[in-house]
Amino acid sequence: MTLLSYKDYPAQLPRPEPVLAFQKALWDKSRNVEGIDIPWGDDIYQRIAIYPAPEPTGAVLAFIHGGRWTSGHKEAMAFMAPGFHAAGITFASLGHRLAPHSYDEGFSDLCGGLACLASNAENFGGDRDRIFLGGHSSGGHYAAQLSVTGDWQAGRGLPRDVIKGCLPISGVYDVSSRADFDDWPPPCLKDGDDGHDKSPKYRVSKTPPPFLITWGDEDYPFLIPQAKEFAHTLAHGGGDVETLEVPSMTHFTVLGDAANPGGSWNRRAVAWIAARS
Repeated sequence: MTLLSYKDYPAQLPRPEPVLAFQKALWDKSRNVEGIDIPWGDDIYQRIAIYPAPEPTGAVLAFIHGGRWTSGHKEAMAFMAPGFHAAGITFASLGHRLAPHSYDEGFSDLCGGLACLASNAENFGGDRDRIFLGGHSSGGHYAAQLSVTGDWQAGRGLPRDVIKGCLPISGVYDVSSRADFDDWPPPCLKDGDDGHDKSPKYRVSKTPPPFLITWGDEDYPFLIPQAKEFAHTLAHGGGDVETLEVPSMTHFTVLGDAANPGGSWNRRAVAWIAARS
């Protein structure tokens, strides 16, 4: 199916004007990247967009957009695809329901999206056994949670190690009441939920998949220590963990600039995936 446009989506919860301008800029950068939209559910957000590599090696990177669990669109991540295509990596972007829906609906949607991606990967030169997962901000939260949590895969007909590596950018790894949030609780939590079980930091049990954890050195102050603490937790749990602090990058430019084809994160991510696939 044809990719969705911005106008196809219903209105989302209000965000500050600079955030909306950033999201529009990503839409503009992604406009001419060709892909295929695959619905797997009835809701408009229950879809995946696949951008096949012209000469695929089988590796696939699935990415989850950010937007503080309240806004964003999967199509606006397409600008990242050409940098991965050059290395034969197929790029996919996963949709999921946003607030006022909670974590429960968003997480379930992403489980469904990954199952859809795995069942369709070979149609686009991908290998269901070589799927990597990334995400930015709230998308990084979901990507990390999906990667360290082991109780959802079997119900979707997937092996526990379906995610071969996780590459969160400026992710949120602790949404619990213990976390340093200026405006806790975050909008992904229902009333009365302390967020402990929704936090990747507290879900590491069995050996996790490899992680490349990235942030900008001018990122939100509370996210940088979260990233470092999560990396320590993963390493303590026996994980293969690398970190990347991108100089002179904010919470937004670390995605918009560093993830551009040829950008510092894009180059590192391509090499990191190639080394593990």
